[in-house]
Amino acid sequence: MTPLRAVILDLDDTLFDDTACTHAGLRALATGHRLTLDPHDLFAQHAAHIRAIDPMLFRGELTAHGARVLRFTRLLTDLGVAAPDGEAATHTYRSAYRQAWTLLDGAGALLSTLRAAGLKLAVLTNYVREVQAEKLAHFGLEGQLDALLCIDDLGCAKPDPRAYHAACAALGVQPEAAVMVGDSWANDVEGARHAGLRAVWVNRVGHPAPDHQVPSVQRLVDLPAVLGLPRSGAEGVWREGKT
Repeated sequence: MTPLRAVILDLDDTLFDDTACTHAGLRALATGHRLTLDPHDLFAQHAAHIRAIDPMLFRGELTAHGARVLRFTRLLTDLGVAAPDGEAATHTYRSAYRQAWTLLDGAGALLSTLRAAGLKLAVLTNYVREVQAEKLAHFGLEGQLDALLCIDDLGCAKPDPRAYHAACAALGVQPEAAVMVGDSWANDVEGARHAGLRAVWVNRVGHPAPDHQVPSVQRLVDLPAVLGLPRSGAEGVWREGKT
């Protein structure tokens, strides 16, 4: 087995608690418009609009701000708000979202541990640099990384094999010497494995694993042990199937 030389991490809901921040933003939006929709239903409708609008953002047809304005205009319209003010809604949501910014427990310590083990580190994310770099800078994590690769840098997204290969190239490692870590089974596990990388699934809520041969963690603090990192030294030892 090729020694592990690099760890590539997803950002949202892997290091950064995007779900909690999104719920905070949507609560503020619902309160401001006196909406009584179930929070989980509101979250699902919001996610559907993200999926519909993000391709326009990724093609350069919208800025990140413009995508938000369109998203909340459409969302509020669907929820029965007459002539919604997308700019105002964006401000309401974004203010609450930013106020709730938080890392998942152990994220900063994890990066320090991995760097101390001599591993190269990258974040590979299916969102735009304007947004993702701001998050990393806010928490002072950019200095812990050797590379940040965003969808507008690559012109492709996970699970396209080119995305993982670009991350490996940025770190100067072959795919078989890298592991992808993230919360999305499709994007961070299946896609990475098909591209020749190893993978660890961040499964915070304990969903049944589609493949029990793939290592998983519920807490970031457990990742170094799953990677088989020694107490000292630069190379981890991969242990297939350890959970």
